[in-house]
Amino acid sequence: MSTQQTQPAGDGAARSPERNGQNRQGGQAGQGSPCARRLWGGAGAAALCLGLLAGLVLYLPWDTIWHLGLKQYAARHPELRMSWQNVDRAGMLGFRINGFAVDSPGWNVSPRMQWVDVRLGITPLVTLRVDSGGREARLVYFDSGAFDIQGQVNLSCLGRRDIQGSLDLRSDGVFLRDRGVLEKGFLDLRGVSLTLPGSLWLGDVALALAYQEGGLRIRSFTLRAPVQVRAEGTATLRLDDILRSPFSVSGEVIRGREPAPFTSEGILGDFLGQAALPE
Repeated sequence: MSTQQTQPAGDGAARSPERNGQNRQGGQAGQGSPCARRLWGGAGAAALCLGLLAGLVLYLPWDTIWHLGLKQYAARHPELRMSWQNVDRAGMLGFRINGFAVDSPGWNVSPRMQWVDVRLGITPLVTLRVDSGGREARLVYFDSGAFDIQGQVNLSCLGRRDIQGSLDLRSDGVFLRDRGVLEKGFLDLRGVSLTLPGSLWLGDVALALAYQEGGLRIRSFTLRAPVQVRAEGTATLRLDDILRSPFSVSGEVIRGREPAPFTSEGILGDFLGQAALPE
């Protein structure tokens, strides 16, 4: 009898650690529940903040905000006469401005665009797309200062009746925004059937420029019609008045099979005439 009574006691003793472990686990679970509740509470607060932020981003009247910002910018720069029709496709990091035009006393041109689209970011820092009445042109600017421009510009956007046609352009370089200085850059232009001041018509023209440290080099200038011209030259840029920058070119005019050398000097403004002719 004593042996039969001892055996259950041993079984009970053997099972007691399991019970104790279960009790400890239950106790630990009970002790961990406040921490879990705090974690869930923090996650809920974070989700609420994210929801509020998303609501602000999605439902704020960004078109109105950007419109007011542009008006303030125009008010701070009275020397620029800026106008636009409206602002749309707006968000926290960008907008599109329609019917944009800018003018200033003393300018030979009055630029106007069908629309200008601005997008801000990290890489790239700024993406700018412009529709001047043809295929759009795009500028991409990076935080390092590097930029890239490519597309097409309709010259009628300059607001001059005596300047017509369209130019394909490609440009890249480095602009140091902390110093507001163009360090270096390249520009390639190509146009077909251009009209310039003085009733000058150019049938097929290409121009390649290189800029570095204030000096502008005309790498090549070629014209196929109405006459054939090949030239190169230099210019010294006056950043305070670009149109008064002096240039000098030399090359040859091909008539038939006989090339005739030539040289020419002047200022860049000579290509735009003396006064603007508004449309």
